[in-house]
Amino acid sequence: MIEYYKVIEVSKKLSILYFEDDINFQKETGSIFAELFLHVDLVSNAKDGLEKYTEYYKKENKFYDIVITDINMPIMNGVELCKKIYEIHKEQSIIVISAHDESEYLLELVNIGIEQFLIKPLDFDILLNVIYSCSSRIYNSELKKSIKIIELNYDFFWDIDKKVLLHKKQCVKLTKRESFIMALLIKNKNKISTYEEIINAIYDDPSLISNDSLKMLISRLRKKIPKQTLESIYGFGYRLIF
Repeated sequence: MIEYYKVIEVSKKLSILYFEDDINFQKETGSIFAELFLHVDLVSNAKDGLEKYTEYYKKENKFYDIVITDINMPIMNGVELCKKIYEIHKEQSIIVISAHDESEYLLELVNIGIEQFLIKPLDFDILLNVIYSCSSRIYNSELKKSIKIIELNYDFFWDIDKKVLLHKKQCVKLTKRESFIMALLIKNKNKISTYEEIINAIYDDPSLISNDSLKMLISRLRKKIPKQTLESIYGFGYRLIF
């Protein structure tokens, strides 16, 4: 089970449009969404929802972060609705909620590109996990757009401007020399950074450091970054792989 505060961390700035024709279920689930998301719009049919979808874009100059829809609705079912939305915005994140006897739609929905599929009655823990999964992907995507971020492996990121290593949005403490080495390795992504390059990056006077001292420094750095990310090239130097 994902912890509630972790979901909030990645969902609290997002907007959603929620389609549900069962007013009682809409009210109950909508109250949960109101706690998780910054902006929640509720609609009870596809016609009104598509109008709301385009209105929101015109007003905010962006699409909803997530669309959540039931399958069985008046006027237009959820499958057709998803197709219409993808015609407008092919990258839209969509979560579909379905009754047990509507699961035959799953394959078609997966084929048209929906992100997640949930079965009624909703299990709260599963709902949180799905919201966390969708929100994390959006959060990380926006994070990389807003600042110069390079994604490594296993939820590690490197902030180019600040020369900061992040793991799951938390700062990993690096020494000044470790930061210089990381910056060089990132710059030479998938290329060899020679011993000489690394030494020149961290010392004004290369004679102040021996190869053994450099190996110890690299060894400490390895413990702070994803495993199998830093490759040693015997006789030449090191290469960062991601």
